[in-house]
Amino acid sequence: MFFLRYFLLRAFKNMRGNLLPNLTTVGIITLSMLIFSTFSLIAFNLSSFLKIWEDKIQIVAYLKKNMSTRDVNDLLRTTRLLQGVDSVKYVSSDEAFAFMEAKLGNQKNLLEGIQPSVLPASFEIQLTKEFRNSTRIKEVVSQLKQFPQMEEIQYGREWVETFSSIVHILRVTQWILGGLLLAAMTFIIANTLQLTIANRREEIEIMHLVGASPAFIQVPFYLEGIIQGLLGAGLAMLALFFLYRIFFLQIAPPVKEWLVGIPIFFLPPKTIASFLSGGMVLGFFGSFVASLRILKYSG
Repeated sequence: MFFLRYFLLRAFKNMRGNLLPNLTTVGIITLSMLIFSTFSLIAFNLSSFLKIWEDKIQIVAYLKKNMSTRDVNDLLRTTRLLQGVDSVKYVSSDEAFAFMEAKLGNQKNLLEGIQPSVLPASFEIQLTKEFRNSTRIKEVVSQLKQFPQMEEIQYGREWVETFSSIVHILRVTQWILGGLLLAAMTFIIANTLQLTIANRREEIEIMHLVGASPAFIQVPFYLEGIIQGLLGAGLAMLALFFLYRIFFLQIAPPVKEWLVGIPIFFLPPKTIASFLSGGMVLGFFGSFVASLRILKYSG
């Protein structure tokens, strides 16, 4: 505990003695981590939205006209036995017409003169949980296409696949950008600490001459890098949270109406902890690189 307290005091003293370079480094880390975490937040919410949408996904199979009641019942029983099918609801032409009238509300007069029989009967097929995704739903659709009694099958394939592609591209961009930012931050931290070490070279040489071990001299610099990384990551998380709150407070009313029923989450605690830990590891690595470049000792 004594040595830990000593090392921490030395690290803070070093940072105060080189305040401007350290503040600049923390600011750059904060900005870089904020950019990376913003991409993470967007990707996280898009993934959550896709998961919610996939959980509600269903297949609508439109039946051919003039099918007998017996044929419909036989097809209904067969469809319920298919792998991946949780439940099947039969929607007659009359029920489909009544649903359309309810949706039109005051404008239902647009349907005057139209007979319910023009609308096809259909099966609304709910899937089991493991089949509610853009990949496995195709297996069910393949089975349904084997039935000649089904005229058309719809499940929003294009939308699901496009949205999944967007999420994938965003995640790839996030990690590529994150890699570039992490490399840049490591370089910045290393160079800042090199400046600190260079300014205290004489003191370091004296400590070495009186018998101080390399670890005893290097640990305060490692702690300095860790503190810089932690401060930068912490400030980035704080800034991201304020931006998240401002988004909801200042968002335009039309957008609020559009977002009704679509939850937008902040990063979960585990992800925040990962960012903070990542900042500390990054700071340690930067200080380690700096010490390797400048601090050279003979055994």
